[in-house]
Amino acid sequence: MTSLAAKTPRLVVPGLQNLGNTCFFNAILQALASLPSVHEYLEQIEQRARITKRTITFTCALRDCLDALTPREENDQSRRVVVAPRILNAELTSRLSAFQGNKQQLVGNEQRRCSVQDRGLADLAMTNATRSSISDLRLLQAVDERNWNPLQGLQVNLLQCACCSRFRPLQNQPFIDVSLSLVALDERKLSHLTDALQLYTEQEAIDGVECSYCSVVEQLKDTKEKYAQEETHMALDQESVSNESEIAQHERKDWIYTLKQLADSSSSIDLEQLGWSMPRKCGESHKRLQFSRSPDVFCFHLNRKVYRRTGGAVKLETYVEFPLELDMSVYCQYELDCDGAAKQKVANGSSRSAARRFGVSSPPRSEASKQQYLLYDLAAVILHHGNERSGHFTAYRRTGPSQWFFVSDETIREVPVTDVLSSCAYMLFYERKFRTKRITRSSETEETTDDDDSLPDVPFEPHLLLPNGRY
Repeated sequence: MTSLAAKTPRLVVPGLQNLGNTCFFNAILQALASLPSVHEYLEQIEQRARITKRTITFTCALRDCLDALTPREENDQSRRVVVAPRILNAELTSRLSAFQGNKQQLVGNEQRRCSVQDRGLADLAMTNATRSSISDLRLLQAVDERNWNPLQGLQVNLLQCACCSRFRPLQNQPFIDVSLSLVALDERKLSHLTDALQLYTEQEAIDGVECSYCSVVEQLKDTKEKYAQEETHMALDQESVSNESEIAQHERKDWIYTLKQLADSSSSIDLEQLGWSMPRKCGESHKRLQFSRSPDVFCFHLNRKVYRRTGGAVKLETYVEFPLELDMSVYCQYELDCDGAAKQKVANGSSRSAARRFGVSSPPRSEASKQQYLLYDLAAVILHHGNERSGHFTAYRRTGPSQWFFVSDETIREVPVTDVLSSCAYMLFYERKFRTKRITRSSETEETTDDDDSLPDVPFEPHLLLPNGRY
């Protein structure tokens, strides 16, 4: 009887020709080629381009290159396949000034660490790509304009007053990758990926932050006291009461009513629009960052270049432990809580437009399924060999549940997973374990059958921000 292992074909991956100091570029391409969500995303862009009759040469070149890097069954011919990404390289060189010759992978220039991400994997020729913060426009408009990049997520800065526990107006900011420090504030070196994520999202106390709500409450208290004092004075000495005093009392009464309305409101308060000056109350606030929309692919960049107090930079060779499966629910609690609160609002009778705004296209997920939604599998690892000034980039990429390859330009060899987990990672690519099929708006039918791309717009009302009081 033939064993199951014998029936399962062994796979190999093609190598990439180095076109002149392009080892980092090659490592990035191998990592992207290991991500099914990226292949699907590029396919959707091409489908839309065919419908709209647009020319997207960069996206086509990228997709052709990633398709050429698809794993294939092992045989004598497949072991010798080497891809030369000349067309893609030429597209990048002609469109990005940073991608010229050997400038594309200077180790000291962190912002160029992933050139193909500069426009979020959308075609470089696109003129309608969304560049501003998602908070500056309706999210549905952004979703209608283009398919959502699987590497792009949103993160939100939460600023909470320590006195009243209210939040200042929030703003979502898009991200493609997450740069993690490997050194804590006490100069302690971190040893696990989750430690770096905890440092990235931990709470920070900030003094002297103005709070509109506390300012309103303080002004309401002072105005009530003045009103009561004046009422007592007018009752004791009615003969000395002037018209001006009565008018002032009526104004105070109206002002008290306005302040009560503001204090009882769940909406954010803009003191500049009140038409009445008041003292601003400042105090301690707590600031922290959370992921408000998790991407299908988390790309973590471990910042191994640090600057010493005595001057100069040094590369950290610290080994950072990272798992094959990563649970991001701890760092996406804002997304989980907003998802539940928004869906409850829709379930209580909101309109379909509200449902689309809050991203509800199906019955609310159970707690178990929400946790599974934030499970990620390790798909690729990029390594840097060298010092803080120069070096060479290689990659590990997964081709199956338990099959991994080490890639160094044209050199390819199969390795055990223990080699991957013991490596000194520079970048980590984690892909969502349970992904949903995303269908975006078609320019022909103008119909949307899946609103999975939606995200609640912020700022939220305070009671939606803190359904469980955890922030």
